[in-house]
Amino acid sequence: MTESEFEQALADLQAEDRPVTRQILAQLSDASRAESESFSRRLAQMSAERKREIMSRMVEYAEESFEMDFVALFKRCLSDRDPLVRRLAIEGLWEYEGPDLVSPLLRMISGDADVAVRAAAAISAGRFLFLAECDELDAQRGEQLREALERVVANSDEDIEVARRAIESLAYINDDALRDTIQWAYRHADHRMRESALFAMGRSADSFWETIVLKELDSASPAMRYEATRASGELQLKSAVARLIELGEGADREVQAMAIWALGQIGGDRAQKALEKWANSDDEALNEAAAAALDEVGLSSQSLDLFVHQFSGLDLRTTEELDEVEDEDEDGNEDLDLADEEWDDDALDLV
Repeated sequence: MTESEFEQALADLQAEDRPVTRQILAQLSDASRAESESFSRRLAQMSAERKREIMSRMVEYAEESFEMDFVALFKRCLSDRDPLVRRLAIEGLWEYEGPDLVSPLLRMISGDADVAVRAAAAISAGRFLFLAECDELDAQRGEQLREALERVVANSDEDIEVARRAIESLAYINDDALRDTIQWAYRHADHRMRESALFAMGRSADSFWETIVLKELDSASPAMRYEATRASGELQLKSAVARLIELGEGADREVQAMAIWALGQIGGDRAQKALEKWANSDDEALNEAAAAALDEVGLSSQSLDLFVHQFSGLDLRTTEELDEVEDEDEDGNEDLDLADEEWDDDALDLV
C-alpha cells in the first residue's frame, strides 16, 4: 500500500456524492500511524452523515473479513466529536485486546457525555476484565476497570442502560461481591436490569444460580426466557435439558435458536437426539442452528475422550503399591539374570 493509494481512497470517501464501497475501504486496511492521522483529519471535514456511513461500513466489513484491519483507524475515532462515531469505534475494536485501550475505556465509562457511548465502553471493558482474571492483563488495570464499573452500578443517577452493561461485564469476576450485585439486579424494578442479571448469572459460570435460572425458563417474559435459556447453556445445566427441548419446539424463534445453542453447550444423549432431529428438519434456520450445536457437542466429546485417553495412560497406583511392584521387579530381574546365564550356556553348547 503506497501513501498515494491510501490518500486516493480518502479523497474518494470525501467526495460525498460517491458511494462508500468495500473496494475503497479495503485501501484503508492496515493503516500506519501517519495514515491514521490523515484519516482522522479528513474525517473531521466530512458531514456527520458521511462519517457515520463510513464507520458503519468499516465495522461491518471488519466483522465479515479478517483481512479488513481498521484497528488503527478505530482507535483514532475514540475521541471523535460525534458520539455515534465514538460508539462505532468501540464496536469496531470488539476483538482488540491491546492494553492501550484500557485508559480510553476508563475515560469513556466515567466521563463520556453520551449514554450509548458509556454503555458501549462498559460492555467492551468486560473483555479486559476477563483477560485480567486469566492473568493476561496486569492486575492494576483489571482493578481500575472493576472499580470504574462498580462506581457506575453504585451511582443512582447513572442511566440504567450503562449500569446494566457494567453488571454484565463485572460477571467475569465470580466472588461474593458479584453475587450481591447480581441479586440486587435480579430484584430490580426495571425489567432490563432483571434481564441483565440473568445474563450475568450465566456469564459468572456459578452454579449457585441454577434454581433461579431454571425458574425463569418458564417466565411469562420472552426476554427473560431468552436470557435464562442462554444462562442454562453457559452454566451447562443438565437439569434444564427437558425444558430446553420444549423451548426448541416452541414458536418464539429467538428463544428457539438460543435453546438449540444451549443444548449444544450442555450435551448428553438426550440433547444430542433432539439436535439430530432438528438437524434433519426442512426448516433451514433450524437445520443450521442444530448442525452448529451438534458440532459443539462433538467438540466436547472429543475433548473428554482425549482427556480420558491421556488419563488412562497415567500410573494411578499408590506409593505402597509401586514399592511392592519394584520389589517384585527386583526378584524377577534375578530370575531373568539366571535365565540369561542358562541361555548363554545353552548357546555355547550349540556352538
